[in-house]
Amino acid sequence: MDSTIARRIAPLAGLRFAAALGILLFHYGAPLVAGGPAWLERIRAGGYVWVGLFYVLSGFVLARAHPTPMGPAERRAFWVARGARLYPAYLLAFLLSAPFVLERWAGGGPLGTLKAVVVGTASLLLAQAWITPIARTWNAPGWSTSVVAAFYALFPFVAAPLSRLGRRGLVLALAGAWGLSLAFPLLWLVLRPDGAVVELTWNEPPWLEALKFHPLARAGEFLVGVALGLLHRRGVALARGGSAAAVAGLGAAVLLLASDAIPYVLLHNGALVPLFALAILGVAEGRGLLARLLGSGGAQRLGDASFALYALQEPLWQIARAAAGDAAPPPSARFVAAFVLATIAASLAVARLLERPARRALRAWFGEDRTAAGTSARREAAG
Repeated sequence: MDSTIARRIAPLAGLRFAAALGILLFHYGAPLVAGGPAWLERIRAGGYVWVGLFYVLSGFVLARAHPTPMGPAERRAFWVARGARLYPAYLLAFLLSAPFVLERWAGGGPLGTLKAVVVGTASLLLAQAWITPIARTWNAPGWSTSVVAAFYALFPFVAAPLSRLGRRGLVLALAGAWGLSLAFPLLWLVLRPDGAVVELTWNEPPWLEALKFHPLARAGEFLVGVALGLLHRRGVALARGGSAAAVAGLGAAVLLLASDAIPYVLLHNGALVPLFALAILGVAEGRGLLARLLGSGGAQRLGDASFALYALQEPLWQIARAAAGDAAPPPSARFVAAFVLATIAASLAVARLLERPARRALRAWFGEDRTAAGTSARREAAG
């Protein structure tokens, strides 16, 4: 692989951290904007959209790193590298969540034990998103890790035919993938299979739950990223206007969240994908103030910790609230600000002290030789 193409696109790591932080604030940041204007709360409450940015970004990075079909040995090295990237922080979050999750089945007898075993096993296998009623039962943010694991498993097989297409074919594939991401929410809006739905963000009825969390319903976003990454490898870029395009794409996404003009299910699945694609292409050029900020050394370290930040936020929140005690008042802005800073610090420590050694150990365990491991590490650094 050409060394210029294969090098890490540093700003994408910073972009990944920004998305993870937006998701954390979506979950817990309400006290930080309490009393502020309604549009600011809408931006915070719309933080679920940054999961879609994760999916597009993941597809983009992987396609740039693996622009040609993989043979059996390359597929194996790829899966080992991706599993080693995802699983250490995810497993830590699973273990930290266990005491809180198991409380709900305490005293439930054999049936409660069976439920705990089924949910725990599905979560350990990263299969919970395929069974959407339990997708968020163990560690709620883990549903998205389950979806990403499915994308990683399928990537070598879906990327191979796409990699044989020319620019025109890839543009059509990208458009088709975006259409796929919009098809599910549009069908839900037209058919209303759940009837009248009052609550859209928790305790959802079954079809809405599947729309939001099932890997098939989210696959279009990832495939857009794959097609975009392959187009980028074929020279489709924003060389001169990249910085402005990135700012415009992210700014337009924020404005749409603030306006509350797009139906929730479309925002949740796919509506902002073109804006995410524009932002990724712009940032990938590495020019302009935004790219320099996102590509700084500190932003790269934060980007490396973004998987841990995403995985650990729920159990760390539960631990923080438990430490505050049953008589603690509702979370204040000061409490949330301290929690955010502490969670970022914990994620940086986990990335350095757990994830990196665990990745090396897992590669050794699965017998990946040092040369393959080095190549894989360089390819996956931005992913």
